[in-house]
Amino acid sequence: MTAALAALYRIFYDGVLSRLPERQAVALGQWALRLVPLDRVPIFRYDDPRLATTVGGVRLANPLILAAQYYDVTILRRAMGLGFGAVTAKSITRHPRPGHPEPNLVRVRTAAGPGLVNCNGFKNPGLDAFARDVARLPHRVPLIVSVAGESPEDCVSLVRGLGPSGDLVEFNISSPNTRLVYTWSERPAELRALLEQVRAASLRPLIVKISPDFAEANERDIIPAALEAGVRVINYGNTRRVEDPRLSQRVGGLSGPDIFPATLENIRRTRARFGDRFDLIATGGIDTPEKARALLDAGATALSYFTGFITRGPMLARRILEALVKAHGTEP
Repeated sequence: MTAALAALYRIFYDGVLSRLPERQAVALGQWALRLVPLDRVPIFRYDDPRLATTVGGVRLANPLILAAQYYDVTILRRAMGLGFGAVTAKSITRHPRPGHPEPNLVRVRTAAGPGLVNCNGFKNPGLDAFARDVARLPHRVPLIVSVAGESPEDCVSLVRGLGPSGDLVEFNISSPNTRLVYTWSERPAELRALLEQVRAASLRPLIVKISPDFAEANERDIIPAALEAGVRVINYGNTRRVEDPRLSQRVGGLSGPDIFPATLENIRRTRARFGDRFDLIATGGIDTPEKARALLDAGATALSYFTGFITRGPMLARRILEALVKAHGTEP
């Protein structure tokens, strides 16, 4: 049944969604997520005690995390019923941001499969508006609130303002679409001091989300700086910065299966170098059960994806979880 539904969604994606202009496809998808009560349909969920894990001391019923993309609390509430062990809200900045002008999203399709390139530019309603909305959101699964600041004052204010509404706080220094956030990865000495301030201000476990574009600096400077600041959860992965003349900014972040090999190598190398000193979330290119299992085998604690949710549909989570339990090979 799950394989058949997944195949039907792929036909819908290839035959309808991928043929619509990107702006219309996004609007249609978000309309459906808001209004269609998919979260009440049990077929999207798969519960088994063997799937449970912990991230930063927070228990997740399974290792799958919806990556940051939505700040609409109705969509977040729906997503919490679609089989994920946790859901991440979109990165929020201190002040509202309109994002980059359109076109800010384009599709790509290669031999590896369908993907996306975006230059969204952190479009979001800002701290005050989002904090009011998210405070009313019930947590059917753990909620990760994501913050992105361009100064130490921004970052501390965001963590203090949003931390109480989340189960974990993700500090995003990995977006290739917003220069002042992205360049934290180029300033590791400043980053360590900043992380100490942010961790001290946070009432929740802190996740640092790092960029695949800085693999050498991540291992040499950024992860050690995070450990020294007391951070014990690293989310390794985001989109990869690429040029694309179709976008308004001419550059954006590539997501989808093309970036999976780098994600897998980064997870293997990071776990081998640092051992079990922190929980490790893998993000980037997950769109099949086989890729999910490979990342867990390589040392990931949990797995985060968004593009696969769009290109493979909401049934992907259940298909991954079924495959993980089958690989376990024993009854609970």
